[in-house]
Amino acid sequence: MQRILKYHLLLDKLVQETVPTHEDFRGLERAKEAMVDVAQYSNEVKRDSEHLIVIQKVKESISDLNLPNGNNLEQYGRLLLDGDLNIKAHEDQKMKHRYAFVFEKVMILVKNSNTKIGEAQYSFREAHNLLEYRIEILNSRRTLGRDGRMKYSLLLARKTQATAFTLYMKTEEEREKWKRAFETAMETLEPVGCKNTDHKFAIHTFDTPVICRHCSKFLKGKIHQGYRCKVCEIIVHRGCISSTGRCKQQQQTPPPVCDRLLSEFNWFVGTMNRDSATQRLENKKIGTYLLRVRPQGASHESETIYALSLKTDKKIIKHMKIYQKKEPQNVFYYLSTRRYFKTIIELVSFYERNDLGENFAGLNQLLQWPFKEEIVVAIYDFAPSELNQLPMRQGCQVIVIGKEGDSKGWWRGKTLEKVGFFPKEYVRPAVSGEV
Repeated sequence: MQRILKYHLLLDKLVQETVPTHEDFRGLERAKEAMVDVAQYSNEVKRDSEHLIVIQKVKESISDLNLPNGNNLEQYGRLLLDGDLNIKAHEDQKMKHRYAFVFEKVMILVKNSNTKIGEAQYSFREAHNLLEYRIEILNSRRTLGRDGRMKYSLLLARKTQATAFTLYMKTEEEREKWKRAFETAMETLEPVGCKNTDHKFAIHTFDTPVICRHCSKFLKGKIHQGYRCKVCEIIVHRGCISSTGRCKQQQQTPPPVCDRLLSEFNWFVGTMNRDSATQRLENKKIGTYLLRVRPQGASHESETIYALSLKTDKKIIKHMKIYQKKEPQNVFYYLSTRRYFKTIIELVSFYERNDLGENFAGLNQLLQWPFKEEIVVAIYDFAPSELNQLPMRQGCQVIVIGKEGDSKGWWRGKTLEKVGFFPKEYVRPAVSGEV
C-alpha cells in the first residue's frame, strides 16, 4: 500500500520531464491525477476508520441509548465535539447539567451515571436532530449562573420557532469552540452550494467506493463521503454541489433501442481516420460527436474497429476507442471496464444521456450533437405524457439527435435546452429557407 501511495510522485516526475506536445503527455497527467485521487482516498479511509473506533466507544459508554432513527451511531456522522454543558430549555426554564456529544447530524445529551470505568458511564437523556435547528450568540455579555461563576451562552433554536435551548459555557473560548462545532454540523447538512441549484442534496454514507458526477474523482472516506440528490440521485462532493446545474428527475426508460445497421444513425460516418475526424469536428459546436471505422483496424483482441470522436472544447477533439469483451454466448462493448453494453448502439445511446466522466477523468461531456445534423419542423402540437418526452408547438424547429426509437414511432430531439422523445409522424424535414 505504501508503494502505491507514492506512485503519483513518480508520475509527477515523468510529467515534468515530458514536453506538453508529446503524445503521452496528457495520458501521464491523467494517470498522475488518478493516483493522487487513490492516495487521498486511502488516507481518508484510514482517518475515518479511526473515527469509527471513537464512535463505537461513545456508543458503548451510553446506557439506554434511544435515537430517532436507530442506535447505529455511524449513520449520524463524525463526532465533532463532546464536553460538559449547562442547558436550559425555554419551556421549563430549569437549568440542567449535561454531557453533550455533537455529531454531524445529531446532538446527544447524557448524564453521568457514576458507574465504573469500562462500563456505560453515561445514561441517555435526549437527542436533537441538528437539521431542525439554527445556532446564534444571544449577546456578547457574560451572564451570571446560579453557581456564581461567569457564564457565556449560545442559543440553539428550532427553525419552526417551536422550542429553544440556551447552552451555557464557562469561558468565551469554550463558547467559540461549541459554536464552531454546531456551525460545522449545520453547514455539512445544508451546504452553501445548495443555494445555487435546485437539487435536493442530502449528506450520505456510501458502502462502496463511488465517483463524483461533476469531477469524476472518488468521494473520500467511510463516513458521510458526499451528497446524493433525493430526486435524480446524482452523487457529488460537497465542493462540487454548486456546479451541478439543474436537477433532472430520473428519466424513465426511453423507447427501446433497435439493433439496426449503424449506417441508419446520424452519428455514423463510416471509415475515417483520426486526423480527418479532427478536421471535420474542429469547426463544429462543443458536444458534436461521430462514430467512425478506424482504417487501421483493431490492434489486439479486446479492441473493435470502431472509435468515437467528440469535440470537448474549442481546441480539443477527444478520440475514444471502443473495446469488446467476448464471452461464450455474448459480446459486450465498453469504453472502460466501469460499464458494459450489449451493442454499440446502446453504448452511444447511454452516453447521449450521461457524461463520459466515469471513463475519463475530467471529461464531463455528453455525446450531445450527432455529426450529421438533421432539422425537422413540427406540423402538430405535441403535449408530453411522460417526463422524457419533448413538448412541441406547430412550426417549431427540432434538431434530431437520435432515432433509436424509430421502430416504435419515436425520434429524440432538442429544442433550446430541452431534450426528449417525440412522435416522428408529427414532424417534416425542414427546407433550406427555414433553417
